[in-house]
Amino acid sequence: MKPKRILSAVIAFAISVTALTSCGSTSHPDLYAYDEDAPSLYEAFSQWFKVGTAMNTSDLVEGSEEMEILIKQYNVFTLENESKPDAMHPSEDVYNFDALDKLVEFANEYDKTVRGHVLVWHSQCPDWFFYDDDGNTVSADVLVERMKEHITTIVSHYKGEVDVWDVVNETLGDNGGLRDSMWYQIIGDYDGDGDKYDYIEIAFTTAHEADPDARLIINDYNLEWSEDRTITMYMMVKSMLEEGIPIDGIGLQMHIDIDFDVETCKNNVEILMKLKEIDPDFVIEITELDLSCFSWSDQSTEVELTDEFVEMFDSLYSDIFEMFIEFSEAGYLDSVVMWGYNDGSTWLNSYPVSGRTNHPLLIDEDYKLKSAYWSLIDLAQAKSS
Repeated sequence: MKPKRILSAVIAFAISVTALTSCGSTSHPDLYAYDEDAPSLYEAFSQWFKVGTAMNTSDLVEGSEEMEILIKQYNVFTLENESKPDAMHPSEDVYNFDALDKLVEFANEYDKTVRGHVLVWHSQCPDWFFYDDDGNTVSADVLVERMKEHITTIVSHYKGEVDVWDVVNETLGDNGGLRDSMWYQIIGDYDGDGDKYDYIEIAFTTAHEADPDARLIINDYNLEWSEDRTITMYMMVKSMLEEGIPIDGIGLQMHIDIDFDVETCKNNVEILMKLKEIDPDFVIEITELDLSCFSWSDQSTEVELTDEFVEMFDSLYSDIFEMFIEFSEAGYLDSVVMWGYNDGSTWLNSYPVSGRTNHPLLIDEDYKLKSAYWSLIDLAQAKSS
């Protein structure tokens, strides 16, 4: 037994797994996320939705703390970077399936769900898609064929193994409308019908042909707070669904901060879920959830974790998951994926401010369960009783 586990077992025995009550709040055992006596987050919420995380294949070391946390706490997995276009298809004639193959093997062994992230994106996409050998921009026909070959090869390789694909990521621009990406610029109104999101239509149609049983998601950020982006997404997807484009759901990334407003998110999801009038099976997925301890305008690198701040942070996490339960019970949502599984490896320690120490997740940098985690366990127990 690892030293950390011996220590945590002693602590758990000393204070008992049974919750203690002090000053009107519930105390919990001081446990590591992999401990035998620790609850399972995905099991706690299993009647409403799956709970997953982004991770890396370096975490899949048999017997490691990281892998034991993944097995115990989550049942949906996506690779943080290793299945993005630059990693999987670095040059036109080269595919790298090793990382996603490893995740699929792990998922099959432990009965987990795999999300493929991502097939088409403006970022982390190699230049060879868009340029010829002389450095000239390729034609729309060439880019469409390259995109179709890319999607068909990857999705076909994982047919029946990858359950969900983020087919297209971050299609909306920050200033409204569609993002002015190379995909958008080159392909444009490819079929001449007047709209310029044809690359999205082609991507989803191609992915569906490669695996008709996979769930296909259009994924984007800030839909949880920006009504303008939400309406733009709604109108675009509505048009595509009416044309028969096989889009199964919208992914809300939900990289949110301490100023997050639950009611605004609820209102925006209600707008998106009007798409059920066209497709009753249409869903949303939460695909990249983390909760920054800093407001977006705050450029500082440290946050003081006072009792008051931690209580506010924990309460907000609880409110968010209570909202997710409401979405699930309304038939909107069946999957929530965290962007990382512990504070020590979160991307928010370097973005948007370099050198920052953030605490956005439910497990701390030492793999211990945070009070925010316990607030969610308490919520699940209260809601299921």
